[in-house]
Amino acid sequence: MDLSAQKKILFLYPYGYWHANPSCVSLVERCQADNLSFDLVCPSRANCLGEGKEIAEWVWLVRRIIPSALKQSVRRPWKLKTIWRSVIHFFQMKNLIHRSHYSLIVTCDATGLSLLNRMEIPNQVPVVYLSFHILFRTELRTANEKALARKETASLPFVSLVLSQDTNRKGLISKELDIRNTPIDCIAVAPEQRFPHLSNFPPNKDGKMILYCGNLEKWNLEEIIDKVASKIPTGFYLRVHTHFKPPSTLLKKIRFLEDHQGLHFTFNFLNEKGLVDLIDESYLGLAPYFPQSSSWMVNQTLFHIGKASTKIAYYCYRKKPVITTPLPSLQEALSKYSFGIALADWTDIGSAISQIDSDYSRFSDNAYRYYQSELNPTDGLNRFWEKTKALIPKTPP
Repeated sequence: MDLSAQKKILFLYPYGYWHANPSCVSLVERCQADNLSFDLVCPSRANCLGEGKEIAEWVWLVRRIIPSALKQSVRRPWKLKTIWRSVIHFFQMKNLIHRSHYSLIVTCDATGLSLLNRMEIPNQVPVVYLSFHILFRTELRTANEKALARKETASLPFVSLVLSQDTNRKGLISKELDIRNTPIDCIAVAPEQRFPHLSNFPPNKDGKMILYCGNLEKWNLEEIIDKVASKIPTGFYLRVHTHFKPPSTLLKKIRFLEDHQGLHFTFNFLNEKGLVDLIDESYLGLAPYFPQSSSWMVNQTLFHIGKASTKIAYYCYRKKPVITTPLPSLQEALSKYSFGIALADWTDIGSAISQIDSDYSRFSDNAYRYYQSELNPTDGLNRFWEKTKALIPKTPP
């Protein structure tokens, strides 16, 4: 039976930069390696693959497509073309699904399932559900969030296979969604080993780099960036890299810190090789997490982040010690492998850096040991991909 002769696989990714999610990158690579036809749809037009066409983020979250498009057209007239192009693409995809164009759908989070629910997915199309953010029902506040939860629940009967990050999150999502009878695999959100390690630590005229790489939000570095920058010891410097230009107020603060605290700041999207090269230049990595009750995306799901922390996975993959936050889901790994330090008070970052510096080889070796022992996703992804392919209907020989 030849899978390559089958209809297409649809990857429905609700966030723009799927390249930043190592699990999604690895699954797409496996699909390509097996010569399976697929489309990848996401909100970023430049990042769609195959014949996939972008569907803007607002379409993933709203309850009614046409009324919301009209409202968005009034609120954001400069986005008029994108808004209505997304509406057209929504109905085109719905039509393809109902014409049995796809034999399997892979999607992420409540947003992905919600969009499938609006497309009224046929019973015969199996769905693989990648869970990166858990929508806890106790955190619902707005009408859109409640609708999102209802549509996620309504789509669960079509889900044949689920991916979670670790056993703790597996238990949480199983209980939250009442999917105890659906297979759930646990695989860390971590990169595979694609690039060799450097034999020597690269010298830097500015000192040893303390790296933060990721979004700048209240739930990570934004609230403490000035404290961290002011406490970096002599002989070290802070490098902050993000994918997007920050809002003007935050950018003004960053420029001030560049002038007065020696902060190094850059913003541009890096491919995986660029990200690995940046981490290889660093001495240690920062991974602060501060759950925010204002949003379900960064509240309990962040509190239970565990092996969903891509930052920690990348740092450990490249043998870099980590300074992070003392969340229970992170403390467990730190106590077992001692690959870094958890800081409750980030004004103490100087002493944490000094502690790691005084025993750097041990922290570095432990970071890589943690990656190899519990984060390296290759074996788990191989098994998960075989289970995914098994869901695709076979054609007779």
